[in-house]
Amino acid sequence: MAQLTKDRPTKEELEFHFGTSPKQFVRELRVFSRSGRFFSANYSRLVKEHPKEWVGIYDGKLRVTAKSLRSVVSQLEKKGFPPNLSLIEYIDVSGRKLIL
Repeated sequence: MAQLTKDRPTKEELEFHFGTSPKQFVRELRVFSRSGRFFSANYSRLVKEHPKEWVGIYDGKLRVTAKSLRSVVSQLEKKGFPPNLSLIEYIDVSGRKLIL
């Protein structure tokens, strides 16, 4: 088996690969994780209250809802929530899966 030349990557190498500092990467991952847990725990309620709508969840809270993806992204930006760190989902009640 090949031997690794060093035990750990440097901070600079991590920043290069992740595009941010390791601490910031962990913070962003936690924010997104809270959003995922919120979505899973509240899915039934979201289906009842927002069928056939897009929802934007940031840091474990429902921040925006809209009929279009473009509108959700726009609303998140206007409210100061980064769309790239938000969980954006379409609440499909037809039983089909939408893979983005």
